[in-house]
Amino acid sequence: MKRRGRTKTDYSQDMALIGSTQQWVILAIFLALLVILPHVLSWTHNLNWLTFINFTAITIIAVMGLNIITGMAGQVSLGHAAFIMVGGYTLAILTSNAHWPFWVALIISAIITAVIGFIVAVPAIRLKGFYLAVVTLAFFFIAQYIIRSLGITGGIHGIIGIPYPVVGGIKINTDINWYYLLLPVAIICIIFSANLSRSRTGRAFLAIRDNATAAASLGINVPLTKLRAFFIGTLFAGLAGGLWASYVSVVRLDQFTIWDSIWYLGMIIIGGGGSTAGVVMGVIFLRLISQILHVISTADWMPYLSSSIMVSLNYGVYGLVIVLFISLQPYGLISVWRKIKLNYKRWPFGT
Repeated sequence: MKRRGRTKTDYSQDMALIGSTQQWVILAIFLALLVILPHVLSWTHNLNWLTFINFTAITIIAVMGLNIITGMAGQVSLGHAAFIMVGGYTLAILTSNAHWPFWVALIISAIITAVIGFIVAVPAIRLKGFYLAVVTLAFFFIAQYIIRSLGITGGIHGIIGIPYPVVGGIKINTDINWYYLLLPVAIICIIFSANLSRSRTGRAFLAIRDNATAAASLGINVPLTKLRAFFIGTLFAGLAGGLWASYVSVVRLDQFTIWDSIWYLGMIIIGGGGSTAGVVMGVIFLRLISQILHVISTADWMPYLSSSIMVSLNYGVYGLVIVLFISLQPYGLISVWRKIKLNYKRWPFGT
């Protein structure tokens, strides 16, 4: 940041995603901790938490896509789980049946999912709110019916034995190996999403979310911008679906439910819609709640609770948390974080 007298002439530092040396140092330390984390968990015999982290990384990628559609562009989608399902089945077919290389299949799966998302969005771009949610919900059931009816997808049985990817001669078939594959992909998606929100396209998304009529008066092509949001958002969903299918090595219809789409929306609400950092916070927060409940259920602390009761309890806690955030903290965890940063900058001169 340059100053000429008392006048600021260079805003590059203010506009940078990471604008100070202190932030770079903190980021470097954080990334170093992430690199050594699997070895720490292995040394302490807590590899089950590594599985949790891997699933969380995939979920972050998926919810990042929904945040582009709903959080940034304001287009409510209840069919996001369907796009993840399309990505998963596409990768499974390409790697299991056609024997394509993993990375090629993953990229093609994401692109095919994005094209389908674009097609679904075409009749829905003039809709908003409840009506748009119904259209995307209808796509979820249509996609399930089509996949159930096709022989190439394995019908109700799905596709089992999806081959593990091989990177640099290393077979990715352990949680540690998967961690080092998923971590860079998740980081790249986070960086892309953060920069998208600051770009011309991202600002157009936000303008449409806030007021589509005003955005159109400013020269923004509202229908085309909505289609872009669906294309980019479902591209993320297809990427997450492909990673999911390859990670668990099986893809079935019962892995993708309408509840998943609802919880994804809940994660955006809890984290803070439109914010990349908020998405990460919301996903980690709800996933931690689920993991804690899972640990409690397997620790024989409550032996009288059956697995079905624990699933219902999990849903109940999820719903309660979302309601509390809507009522008490409508702008999500990101607003709390921003207040903490602001107070830190003001300290010791008051809040």
